[in-house]
Amino acid sequence: MKRLYIGVASIVLALLCLTVRPSAAATQMVSLVYNGSPQSPQQIGSDEFRRRLAETAQGRIILDARAGNAMGSETAILAAMRSGVVDMATLSGSVVSSAVPEFGVFDVPFLFRDAAQAKAVADGPVGALFAKHFADKGLVLLAIGKQGFRNVTNSKRPIQTPADLKGLKIRVLPNEVYQMTFKALGAEVVPMEFTLVYSALKDGRIDGQENPVATIAASHLEEVQKYASLTGHFFAPIAFVANRDAFQTLTPADQAAIIAAAKAGAEATWKSGVAEETKKIEELRKGGMEIIEKVDRQPFIDAVKPLEPEFEKRFGKDLLARIRATP
Repeated sequence: MKRLYIGVASIVLALLCLTVRPSAAATQMVSLVYNGSPQSPQQIGSDEFRRRLAETAQGRIILDARAGNAMGSETAILAAMRSGVVDMATLSGSVVSSAVPEFGVFDVPFLFRDAAQAKAVADGPVGALFAKHFADKGLVLLAIGKQGFRNVTNSKRPIQTPADLKGLKIRVLPNEVYQMTFKALGAEVVPMEFTLVYSALKDGRIDGQENPVATIAASHLEEVQKYASLTGHFFAPIAFVANRDAFQTLTPADQAAIIAAAKAGAEATWKSGVAEETKKIEELRKGGMEIIEKVDRQPFIDAVKPLEPEFEKRFGKDLLARIRATP
């Protein structure tokens, strides 16, 4: 039996195991690592990935799934996967873009009108363009799922215009596009891994943060935040990713089974839609959070327009236009 990932306490042994490849007929043990609270998109997608793989691989592959910060932050998981300690991971797109900058086009603020447009881009020719960029980084992009549109929460005041963000310490991911966006909106930007956010909000080191509704609810941020404004400033994808070397040791049939399972996991995240988000908003409201649902996005869009030349330089004017034209 091949075991590509043993656990955090046995990283050296796991690395040694990568050099010992059994015959193609042997049962394969393949690792999948992700962070995410119960009912988070990462959990939903990974659960369906595991279920579908068990159904289609027919015992040829055993999936060793690890969740709940088993290896630390998503940045740490990505590093472990790129080094070969982890075979596969379900990761936030904004974290993946640190290794595959081209994937960061999903981070451009207000680029997507709604989830349907984002799905059309992810599943269509534009999404397919990213495969080569992942391969160049020693990775395989298996599928793209949905984490959701990101919204601002804080403990000080409702956010209805960019002026309301001025002076607030807002946590963002350690991601250049996120940081330049919130600086343009007037916030004091504090890059921070998400595992540290709850405690930083609780003790007042930061005033607010931004995340999809599902993440806000799953992390119980209503306990440490008073206001949530549904700004929908970024669309956040999820990337189902594999280490290329580990993936290429699998038989074509097993590769196909993993791709199909990842696509099923991604589809499960896309199907988690408006009804689920409405339910989570109500849960937050019952927990004491004031929800500002009707936010005029145009002033926010206007505030980040000066960044457009930088986005065109990074991702290409034609690609941005192609995404915006996607129905």
